Amino acid sequence: MQPNTTWKLIYNSFDGMQRRAVELIHKQLGARVLRDGNTYTIHTLPIEPEGAPLARSTVVVGRYDQSPLIRAHIDGRDIPSGGYAVRVMANPEQPDGNLVLITGGSDREVFYGATDFVFDYLSGAAPRNSSVRNTWDTFAKTLPDYFHASAPAIRTRGIWTWGHPINDYRAYIENMANLRLNQLTLWNDHLPLNAADIIAYAHSYGIEVIWGFAWGWSTNCNHIDFDRLPDLTAQVAETFRSEYAPLGVDGIYFQSFTELHQETIGGRLIAREVTDFVNATAAELYRTHPELKIQFGLHATSVRNHLREIARIDPRIEIVWEDCGPAPYNYYHGEQDEAAFAENVRFTDQMIDLRPDGKSSLAYKGHVVMDWTRFVHQRGPYLLGEASRDLIRHDVEMVTPLWRVVQADWMKYGEQTHRMTRHIADKIGGDISVCAVCQFAGGCWYSLALTAQLLWNPREAYCDTCARVARRSDVTFA
Repeated sequence: MQPNTTWKLIYNSFDGMQRRAVELIHKQLGARVLRDGNTYTIHTLPIEPEGAPLARSTVVVGRYDQSPLIRAHIDGRDIPSGGYAVRVMANPEQPDGNLVLITGGSDREVFYGATDFVFDYLSGAAPRNSSVRNTWDTFAKTLPDYFHASAPAIRTRGIWTWGHPINDYRAYIENMANLRLNQLTLWNDHLPLNAADIIAYAHSYGIEVIWGFAWGWSTNCNHIDFDRLPDLTAQVAETFRSEYAPLGVDGIYFQSFTELHQETIGGRLIAREVTDFVNATAAELYRTHPELKIQFGLHATSVRNHLREIARIDPRIEIVWEDCGPAPYNYYHGEQDEAAFAENVRFTDQMIDLRPDGKSSLAYKGHVVMDWTRFVHQRGPYLLGEASRDLIRHDVEMVTPLWRVVQADWMKYGEQTHRMTRHIADKIGGDISVCAVCQFAGGCWYSLALTAQLLWNPREAYCDTCARVARRSDVTFA
């Protein structure tokens, strides 16, 4: 067995996401090499800047343009645009040790390479002893050679969630980053008091935060008063300018009065009314904040037969299409015959092609473990993600049986989402946003980790993706 003191970590930069990459490798590699079996012997992992001598086994992490050592062993042409590369090889200075190289073109890509090494590679690097792979023997010998370069098929991979089910925002954001997700949409009735802290922490992991609030949405959208929409525009503008603009937010998200299974309210066409209202309200916001990112959560159920109206929405507004049909767009998985899948593809293409100059996003459901009969709205400003350990344990115990059902459905029906995601990536070249609607507090639940991997690489065989995700040490099974 290699002595635990033979490993070293070398870095280029200890700032931003490169620092997060160093921290991740230190935590995950350290869990495997910094203790001697069942004895209480405490080792440390030396972490030194590039230029330090190599140890017997060394991990080098850094941006490709900053690291001569990495460039000596990885050809830049082998790193895909927007992606990372990981190489595990024999240490050229000490062949009985390892040299691990983790790199990318940006700090974020370096971090994603670190997740590949600690969660994907190490989980499969253990030697096979008799009938099992003993992960505790992973470092008994030199690690097997490995080279993997990868870039995301879908560029913006996000989570849409209600704010108050998040009990620990730091763990939540770290889990998102480990799954290589890069956008978090938080829906709130009231802006959390610690919103600035959440933004800063998310940014340190390369995640942008979109803040969601209602533009006329309610639990019964039939109650909208069309004659008072100008007053609502003024109210939305005041809310944004007084609460969100001072934070320098990455963007805002809203829902309006489209979450209905009907096409009209009081004899007036929802598609026409919502388009006029959204354009007028956005114009007022753009008047003072022309670069603002605005996302419109649009429920297709009330407008899908009147897309000509929706095509008039300001192209600067990104439409987040929701409730567009069967999986991956609805809450429940189920059997889809080929005709149903083909119709789902047809409408997906129609949504994507509707506004050639406008941005589109798609909301994947099927992860929601919220019991709507017991849902309670926020009663005022609050602290998001600062719950006690006891409360966190309580909630995990409550939702685990629910996740078990969701998990089983994804095992049986998840290939439908795999096929749809591959179609979307092939159709548009990845220039689209996809968000998973859920509140996955309590861990990297298997079904969400599976979805995240499908967004990263839907071209891998579904069975191989399922196995890859199941092996990850950070994934939680219900």
